[in-house]
Amino acid sequence: MRAAMSTQRVEILGDTMRRLARRGARRNLSRVLSKVRPGDVSAALRKLVPTEQLFVVRLALEDYPDSAGEVLLELEPGERRPLLEELTPSEIAGLLAPLAVDDSVEIVDGLEDELREAVMALLDRPDRDELQTQFAYEEDTAGRIMNTEFFSLPEDTPVGDAIAKIREHGEVEMIFYLYVVDPEGRLAGVLSLRELLLSVPSRTLGEIMNRGLVTAHTDTDQEEVARLASRYDFLAVPVVDDRRRLLGLVTVDDVIDIVQEEAEEDFYKMVGTSDDELLYRERSWRVAGIRLPWLLVNLIGLTLTGVLMKQFQLRLNEAFLLAFAPVVMGMGGNIGSQTMTLTVRGLATGRIGEGGGRMRRFLMQQIRIGLVVGLVCSAVAAGVAAFLEQNPAYSAVVASSLFLAIMLASLIGSLLPMAFERMGIDPAVASGPMVTTSSDITGILVYFGLATLMIDWLVR
Repeated sequence: MRAAMSTQRVEILGDTMRRLARRGARRNLSRVLSKVRPGDVSAALRKLVPTEQLFVVRLALEDYPDSAGEVLLELEPGERRPLLEELTPSEIAGLLAPLAVDDSVEIVDGLEDELREAVMALLDRPDRDELQTQFAYEEDTAGRIMNTEFFSLPEDTPVGDAIAKIREHGEVEMIFYLYVVDPEGRLAGVLSLRELLLSVPSRTLGEIMNRGLVTAHTDTDQEEVARLASRYDFLAVPVVDDRRRLLGLVTVDDVIDIVQEEAEEDFYKMVGTSDDELLYRERSWRVAGIRLPWLLVNLIGLTLTGVLMKQFQLRLNEAFLLAFAPVVMGMGGNIGSQTMTLTVRGLATGRIGEGGGRMRRFLMQQIRIGLVVGLVCSAVAAGVAAFLEQNPAYSAVVASSLFLAIMLASLIGSLLPMAFERMGIDPAVASGPMVTTSSDITGILVYFGLATLMIDWLVR
């Protein structure tokens, strides 16, 4: 499997694979697979129905066992799981054999317990032991996702010998850096390959290595590992234990996957759902159970909003006041959602979470933005209200309440996620429903509260 493909060519590949799979043309399909990358095969598989996908995967496993696992690895978990459930334990074990241990962990992690145990029993003892060791670490930690196939040498190794050893062990995945360890296996320093090649062959690694190390512990959250790689422009982050022994690496390909995974996870959480929906797409009750908790929170909030509107309606028997109620609620909700999204993402990436100074600057920026947006929108709304009712008091109520609703929504969208972060609650999960509900309630209170205060001027 070789050449990379454009999106259009992947579409063509999908059509070709579908036709050949339907005809059962194994030889022709095998020739097609031999000319493309596993990632392109994965993309083309999305054009096929499940039976055709299974036909292609089994053919790849039979003819190209070294690449078949990569085809499945490039699929999303929700796309991969149905295929794995159709494969036999021995077929899955064959897929895992050529993969690095961190990639094997990703595939095995998505299996049902019974199938996982059957697959593990078929693996060679060293491979099984490695997988079990990494499964002992918590999910989404550096220990769980690290690659244990790395290259390191002792401090007293001459540069010339180090270069020769790298040539001997060229099969190790992604040799970006040469890690230097002491006699007990503790990480002592690191060298880039460029520094190694430009050094005098007779000098030892201990003399030229960089001792200013940035490492991750096996228990470090994977998102923090991605931040380290991004902050220092690393191609790999070494993972150590409590004794600083080098246990593995989190490489740049894993970092990219982490960033994408965490961004998608935050997106799902902010709308009150989970990517687990992709795993249970045929189980409507299970998917409904994922969505219901936060929808019920929204329902309670909207019910409270309705009760408030009814109470004000009993006191304000003026139908024209209802015309701008959706405007005030909607604008507050939109501003709150925008601000909340920026706040949650800023907290997730560490841009506003390190020290109170950053939080204060971010909060002041959102207040200034709210002022500008509030002034512009309230001026437009006041003009429309004046055209509809020809009453300056009505325009004043609409403009003032919309301005206040926007300002309050900006504050709510900023402060609620920060408060949840301080309380140890995931702001991506809790902020969405709370910000929406709070913005609606404050908008109604402000609008009808001002209308109540100015009712004598409104009904003249």
